[in-house]
Amino acid sequence: MLDSIKQQIIAADSVGIIILLVILALCCSGSLYGIFRFFHRSRIIDDTPTSKIRSAHQGFVELEGEGRLMKGTPIVSPLSKRQCLWYSYKIEHKVREYDIGHDAADSLSKSNWETVQSEVSDNLFLLADDTGICVVDPDGAVITPSFSKTWYGSRNFDASDSMSGSAALSLSALTGRNNYRYTEKRIDVGEDLYLLGRFKTIGGRREKLDKKGEVRDLLSHWKNKPDFLLARFDENGDGEIDLQEWQKVVSMAELEVEKSFGERLVQQEIHTVSKPIDSRRPFIISVESQESIANKYRWYSRGSMIGFFFGGVSFVWVLGIRFLH
Repeated sequence: MLDSIKQQIIAADSVGIIILLVILALCCSGSLYGIFRFFHRSRIIDDTPTSKIRSAHQGFVELEGEGRLMKGTPIVSPLSKRQCLWYSYKIEHKVREYDIGHDAADSLSKSNWETVQSEVSDNLFLLADDTGICVVDPDGAVITPSFSKTWYGSRNFDASDSMSGSAALSLSALTGRNNYRYTEKRIDVGEDLYLLGRFKTIGGRREKLDKKGEVRDLLSHWKNKPDFLLARFDENGDGEIDLQEWQKVVSMAELEVEKSFGERLVQQEIHTVSKPIDSRRPFIISVESQESIANKYRWYSRGSMIGFFFGGVSFVWVLGIRFLH
């Protein structure tokens, strides 16, 4: 088999060989990136201690607890109509394409799936442990769901339709046409969750207050409203904010920020978990245990190492056969 491949490489045109070498080089680069990325994630999971919500520090933390719904309108997955903490779904339609030959016998057909609907939930939900509750914003997280299923049906799906995806599956059994594919993933209510992300407390005395930063943001906001500035601070009516008037603008912004700080210090603390600002730190929401997730990333790193080895060997082998002989 290797001799046959070797002869094909020798006989191939130079452009094709260069393209093959570029593909192998990209595979090696991607595998090398995966080795360090996945190993780094496994080390972060192993080295980050599990915190309690009440005593968690501000910043990057690891939490474990029970997933709960917030008060108000529940989160409902459009396909299965089940209440959940998070969902994603995709509906695909089978499209058949034909390659017409010189006669009917030469005509070929192939089918592929085109996405017609998809959505990923970004609704907030709660994580509770024995010390407190925090609000989770799942946007941007790497999520391991508790439910994942793909099934087939004979009709498109309308989220406002009372027929669920499961009912569409039953209909397909009667019609025998499975030209729609449904995929749904969910985190169900009450699941034990593992979280790794950015912990921040809003309100209360644990909130970190940045007076200079908030004054700067407020002034920037006011600058985008020149009519407001002129109406409130243009004392001489010349249609401009001079230096003396601008000093009053700054003083007023400082007073408003200090007032806001005072109100927030007496508010009830609201703990939140969201995507870290530092892109090198992962944001993970999972129904799997800490040990299971760390092991998974270690296996990903090993798989990338194998890919890097075989990609590199193949690159050197093709290069040697074609250009170094």
